[in-house]
Amino acid sequence: MAPADLLRPLEGQREETMRVITSMTEEDLETSVRGDGRSVRQLLCHLIDREHGMNFVISRALAGEVVHLSQEDRDEISRAEADPAPAWDLGRIRRELMEARDTLRQTFHSMSEEDLDRPLRWPEWPARSIRTSIPYMLEHEDSHLDELRTALPQLRAS
Repeated sequence: MAPADLLRPLEGQREETMRVITSMTEEDLETSVRGDGRSVRQLLCHLIDREHGMNFVISRALAGEVVHLSQEDRDEISRAEADPAPAWDLGRIRRELMEARDTLRQTFHSMSEEDLDRPLRWPEWPARSIRTSIPYMLEHEDSHLDELRTALPQLRAS
């Protein structure tokens, strides 16, 4: 299977995320999400940050470099993400999510089949490759979408 074909499940997940965002109001962005207390806006900005981060790690792997983040580095990233999210409105969040996915799509289109087996490292992940990271990326977005639906009951039908 061509590397870009492996993005199909992620593309489907993103379409679902975009449908949910389309049904939201600007006021929904300030709603607190159960768990760590982030707002809906912060959670959506987290998805954008993580997708850019994954694209960076994958791009570095394609260049022959394995990015090594210590748990301390990872914790610092988490602390930075916990800071108030940019005051983006829903339109900006939609654009940023689409841009992040377009960038990841371009990266995957540039890959060969052999590239999919390049190693990736992340502190809380077991050692894995680009190929085996895709289900984790899918689950990450899906789990946050579930959190959004719990925080905003009117979205549950979306």
